Parts: sequence; C-alpha cells; structure tokens
Amino acid sequence: MAEPLLIFDCDGVLIDSEVIYLDVELTFLRDLGISVDWATYVREFMALGPAEWRIKYAGLILRETGEPLLDAGFEKLKAESRRRVAEGMKPVEGAQAMLEGLTQKRCVASSTQLAFLHRKLDLVDFSRFFSKGVFSGDMVEHGKPAPDLFLHAAQAMGHENSDCIVIEDSANGVRGGKAAGHFVIGFTGGSHCRKGHGDMLEEAGADLVIESHDALSDWISAELRAA
Repeated sequence: MAEPLLIFDCDGVLIDSEVIYLDVELTFLRDLGISVDWATYVREFMALGPAEWRIKYAGLILRETGEPLLDAGFEKLKAESRRRVAEGMKPVEGAQAMLEGLTQKRCVASSTQLAFLHRKLDLVDFSRFFSKGVFSGDMVEHGKPAPDLFLHAAQAMGHENSDCIVIEDSANGVRGGKAAGHFVIGFTGGSHCRKGHGDMLEEAGADLVIESHDALSDWISAELRAA
C-alpha cells in the first residue's frame, strides 16, 4: 500500500454523539406510538445520508401511522437533535490521544451537513487535526450507504481508492466504504455500541473490527508505520 489515507466517520467514531441522535430519533417515534428494536434501527437507519434518512424515516412513520412526516415535524426533530448534540457531545474515549499521535494523512467523511459538521469538530477542538479534509454528505449526490462521499474524499485528498482506510461505526458507513473499494475498519468504541455491534459491522463487510481508540492506535502503529 502507498501512503495511506485514513478516512474517519465523525459521529460515534470521533465524537460520542451517535447515542444522542439515536435517543432523539427513537423517542420521536415512541411519541407517535411506533416501537422499533434498537439493533434494527441502528443497522438500518444510522448514518444514512440526510436525504436517504429522511425518506426512510418518513416511510416508516407513514407505514406505521398512516400519516406523513410533515416539514414542521421534521424541522422540530432536526432542531432537537442539534440542540441535544451541541449541548451534550464529547469526544469518544481515546479519540484525542489517537489523533494527536497520528502521522498519517487523515480526513473526516460524515453524513452531517457541512456547517454543523464544522461546528461539532470545533466544539471538541478536533478541527485542528483535519485542516481542509472535512467532507460532508451534502457535497455529493448520494449519501451513505452509497460510495459517493468516500470516493469524493479520496479524490479530494489525492489518494487512490485502494490506499484508503475507512473507520466507521455504522453498517451503512461500512457498506459505503466497501463499495468505494476501501479497506474498512468497523469501530465499536462509541457509547451507542451494544452487544453484537461488531458482528453487525462484520456482516456489513468490515475487514476488521476494533473496539477502542487505543486498539486503533496500536493497529496503526503495527500495520502502517512502514507505509
């Protein structure tokens, strides 16, 4: 492998915000009388591109209630998610030390809309690690699990697809990374990762599953120092 490019997802990998999103989204459904199994929701809905997520989420509500998700309801849900995330997010345990120890090129590829993605990285002081390597799902036509975002990030950073390593905590992100031709590490160090999360990532196609940033740092040291 030539010099590798590390492509990090943000929520649930760098910032421990995925658990907040999941709580808000599932609470919204419960308030409508819709019960969804946690593992099923995580596998099918988590980390979808914004457009893809809204279509799927609205479709679930329509099937279960017979009522559409109106713009007002969607905007209320979006505002609550952003408020809760901005107030309660923190780095995933070990993420800062891992980033401080990196010498490899790296970037972020997240489904979050670009302005809020920058805000989140600023709030945990992680923007300093990525410079211009911040890529959002609203930069491409199709969000995760399509490969578009990963392909865009690799091209923008000047890397071949075969030289990229994706670190993802979601099945949809893993699928997107594999579809882009990248090596994909499934990451289970976020607080939203329950029993069986690693198995789900393996089933989605992850080449390797790593449970913490300490373990990720060790893997990078062992596998990539010579690259």
